Amino acid sequence: MSSLRSFLYLNETTLSDYVSAMEGGVRSTVDDRRRETKGLQAKAGLGPIGGSGDSSKESELTISLTDSPPAQFDRLMKLAAADPELAGWVEVIDPDTDLPDLLTGALVEIEVDIEVPTFVKMLNKSTGIINTMKSLSEMSAFLPTSTDSPAIDPEQVTLVESISGLLGDKLMIIGLPDSDDWRVAGQLLPQHTRVSVDDLEGEVRIVGKITRKIRPGERHPLLALPGSSILSREKRRELARKGPSSESDDSWVTGPAVILDILAIYR
Repeated sequence: MSSLRSFLYLNETTLSDYVSAMEGGVRSTVDDRRRETKGLQAKAGLGPIGGSGDSSKESELTISLTDSPPAQFDRLMKLAAADPELAGWVEVIDPDTDLPDLLTGALVEIEVDIEVPTFVKMLNKSTGIINTMKSLSEMSAFLPTSTDSPAIDPEQVTLVESISGLLGDKLMIIGLPDSDDWRVAGQLLPQHTRVSVDDLEGEVRIVGKITRKIRPGERHPLLALPGSSILSREKRRELARKGPSSESDDSWVTGPAVILDILAIYR
């Protein structure tokens, strides 16, 4: 378990809570005391008859270290590995074997290939896609159109922009583990995201707590993930009944899958 990690996402608030619960408190600083002993050669005696003796000098250096989030995460991983039952900790090695037996509340680490759905990129302000759509919509009034390149409807742009405003800068991601069936999904909060949307994609390790399991064949809209839902309960149920608009609709996650309250993503 390497301590040299490059974090793409780290929820420092949740991390502090987890470490505090495991250690029974929160550290502010850590004192590192280092001792150094130096040997000295001394010559003693009178006249032509003399001798030599050894003496030593000892010094101590005290260094105060701030308890940084990466250091907290490293301790949490060691504490969880030392007492997995207390932490509810599971390192998922074989998704097809491990995931079916896990219950909600389990703290897991799993290697996945992250994909950010197209609709998420479209709604996220940081990608600039909405501004591009608005510009193209405004320009389309002056450009010829055809069935191959229809004009962009300003009302649709306004609708996408309003949904984006409700969602804020939250990101929903899909993780593809080494499995033909299982998926991992979760939400990222902007204040804890350390890289751009594009830099999130690729092979990573995710640590998070299971908040929900989706049964095989069941479909769940990503816009209704805990903490990110911008729909009323009635609208969520109606959306769930209708299902995806097409097979290529990537705004849904299809089970079997686990929904995570994501603590960290790193390489």
